[in-house]
Amino acid sequence: MKIKYKEVETINEFIDAIRIRVDVFIIEQGCKPGWEPDEEDKTSRHFIAISDDKVVSTLRVRKLDDGIKIERMATKKEYRGIDISKGLINYVLNEIKKLKTKRIWMEAQIQAQEFYEKCGFETVSEPYDLYDILHIKMEYKE
Repeated sequence: MKIKYKEVETINEFIDAIRIRVDVFIIEQGCKPGWEPDEEDKTSRHFIAISDDKVVSTLRVRKLDDGIKIERMATKKEYRGIDISKGLINYVLNEIKKLKTKRIWMEAQIQAQEFYEKCGFETVSEPYDLYDILHIKMEYKE
């Protein structure tokens, strides 16, 4: 399976990325309708993984005062567990490193903690409730 990683360039790629987020966060995980998409999408950079000409995984990146935050990572159910998400994270980390930022961080769902640790992130908070799902803050450690 050949996977291509890239930054979103077209409206169709953006729409496909949002569809994945809606499927995962709203339909699968039961977050409130209207949560996806949000206003932050307008100023975020969006990245995708493509397999067989279909967008199968996505995340966004926002530049904040305290560093760069990775958010809204979502992968189609049938593409999980085969390192596509890890490849997307690695691609995005390489892009972020070019910006010479002091800090790369995220608010990860607790169920994904082990995955992000394997990608080089370290837990820096106790679990807390966010959108009725337990999350933790994590920072990238090279």
